[in-house]
Amino acid sequence: MKSFRQYFLEDIEVTDRTGNALNVAKEYIKTYKSTKRPVPKIIEKGYGKFILKGPDEKFVADMLSDKKAPLGALKNVNVKTKKVR
Repeated sequence: MKSFRQYFLEDIEVTDRTGNALNVAKEYIKTYKSTKRPVPKIIEKGYGKFILKGPDEKFVADMLSDKKAPLGALKNVNVKTKKVR
């Protein structure tokens, strides 16, 4: 079980060469920002890399990198995620 401190210190870095994952993440945040669902913040690190920080970051990262049921925009795109501090 993760401690409370570890839960909030770990962020998720998403890497994708095309930049489509960033667009999908921005659309998700734009859609759900006005609802009660928590949305993470995006910190851009350069072309093809960004960090998800905040609540519900794991859900968004899993949604972007899921290969079983990919989103239409990410069907043939290799999206990688890793935890960073």
